[in-house]
Amino acid sequence: MTIGRTFKRVFMAGTLILGGLALTPASPASAAGCELHIGTTYKSGSQIVGYGSQANCGSSGVSYLRIQKQTCIGCWSTLKTVSLTGSGFDKYIYYNCSGTGTQTYRTTHSGDTIGGGFKFKESNHIRVSC
Repeated sequence: MTIGRTFKRVFMAGTLILGGLALTPASPASAAGCELHIGTTYKSGSQIVGYGSQANCGSSGVSYLRIQKQTCIGCWSTLKTVSLTGSGFDKYIYYNCSGTGTQTYRTTHSGDTIGGGFKFKESNHIRVSC
């Protein structure tokens, strides 16, 4: 395992602990079938746009979409977070990047299941000027 991968895993674990994530399917049996989906991150005008959905997580399932900015190699700062509940629809997240210069952005989708399984999806990375 490389130092970069180790750092990324430690960083993601720290994000989980600090973020208080809770993807809680209705029953432990449904935890295995819970799926997180992530869409393509893109720029529209002065907005960074990301989206995602969850499926088979039960009515009480909660996960989190985040738009993040890269601050160094392997380092990401969360700029905006929205929660997702329910299944079967895309939820969008927007961040106004006006005046921030050239930056690299991504969207993440994450949460924990009742059984303690961590779910994480990462979108494409975009480098854009705002």
